[in-house]
Amino acid sequence: MLNALCASVVRRFSLRSTTVEAALLVTLHHFSSESHNPAVAHIGLTPDQYVALSLSTPRFEATLVSAALKAEGRAADARLNWEAFVKREQEAARLAHESIPKTALLADVDAIRRIGRQLGLCGECTDQLTSGIVLTLALGYPYRLAGQRHLSLTDLLAQVTSEELTELLRHAAHSAARRGEEAAVTLRRMQRAEG
Repeated sequence: MLNALCASVVRRFSLRSTTVEAALLVTLHHFSSESHNPAVAHIGLTPDQYVALSLSTPRFEATLVSAALKAEGRAADARLNWEAFVKREQEAARLAHESIPKTALLADVDAIRRIGRQLGLCGECTDQLTSGIVLTLALGYPYRLAGQRHLSLTDLLAQVTSEELTELLRHAAHSAARRGEEAAVTLRRMQRAEG
């Protein structure tokens, strides 16, 4: 599988195979480092399972391509490739968000804004943070809890509760305001609640 991916990257981006192989090692190291995050164990995956699951994700390929392009001195191409990946992920998240049932919390703008107001956020800020939350959930979709692995992204978004959205908005607001310690506390609280 990895050989086919590397060969595809070499062809599509006119890169040297040695560069792509070196970038593959860098990318594997990156995902291996991620695999030791306590959140990975929390969702029931071993580090090896996390890395194996990552190999088939668009994020893995985008990371590999960007690393290879940078190694070849094509930093602008690497940036454009990564931005294209993010745009594709944003579009997938937007479509999943739009297709959830109208009875779902994440489809109810007024309810979302009420939660935002309770946290002291303006409506526009809440809307922006909610878009970011949907994208974050979409990016984390392959690494969901074992009991949620059968769900589509749309189903997963439809199951977000008001308590979860409150915590997600709080975390996003702290992160946006660069209040790292408060964001970390909120994240730990969310992880404990999931466990």
